[in-house]
Amino acid sequence: MVKRNVVRLDTLPIMFTVIGISSHENDYRLSWSINEQMKLAFAHGGKIVTDAQKEFSCFIHEDEDQKISLVSNRCDNGFLFDKYRNMDFLLKFDTVLDETALRTWLSKLRKVPLVSAVFHLPVTKQIVQILG
Repeated sequence: MVKRNVVRLDTLPIMFTVIGISSHENDYRLSWSINEQMKLAFAHGGKIVTDAQKEFSCFIHEDEDQKISLVSNRCDNGFLFDKYRNMDFLLKFDTVLDETALRTWLSKLRKVPLVSAVFHLPVTKQIVQILG
């Protein structure tokens, strides 16, 4: 009997980092609070519209190093990512954060008064399709 090695070609390279944020505040209040606490400049960046015609707000902070998007995971008629119902917002970094930078971001976000909890989320195929 010959032993075979199977190689999966459908895996995607991870090109960004996502942090889930739990907060009961509105999107604009949370973005303002993050701006105040962390000296960032999130501004309204439009909406993400899904195939099911659901609209999710998006706030963007951009500087010379990277682009960060704060995306609502909830709308009036559902979730952007049903799997993460306990996350109200997703913070997407357009770069891959190393462990030290990730821990620093998580720690700083936990200190924002309107944030209840933060979690590092694995980048899945569904996240890449919608946020990628």
